[in-house]
Amino acid sequence: MSRFVPHLLLFNEAGTSYVATSLRTAGYLVTSVGHDPGDALFADADGVVVELTALATIATVRTIVARFGHDLPVVVITPAVDAMRRVLPLTRVIRSSAVDDDLVSTIDLALAAHHMQQTG
Repeated sequence: MSRFVPHLLLFNEAGTSYVATSLRTAGYLVTSVGHDPGDALFADADGVVVELTALATIATVRTIVARFGHDLPVVVITPAVDAMRRVLPLTRVIRSSAVDDDLVSTIDLALAAHHMQQTG
């Protein structure tokens, strides 16, 4: 994390996002993208949140992992938690209905764990 405010890329459908609003309210810098933003934007990100359809989520996460390995924390928001955990076992997944309760703490923990792995 190179800033005082962590920067998250949010992959979601176009339009206003409740998740983006919640993250900004919690103090995160959020860039919403609906497509591949390119490596330059990823280089500036501290983490990724994916809130897309199941197939788009799988493709997006697999693309991120193929490009960057697990060097970038990823959190997936989906109603199909069990299926997503089977397909993406190394990715943090939360249920869409639990966003109010779990989103910020899940992202905080993902970023902290990643930071500790980087620094030892």
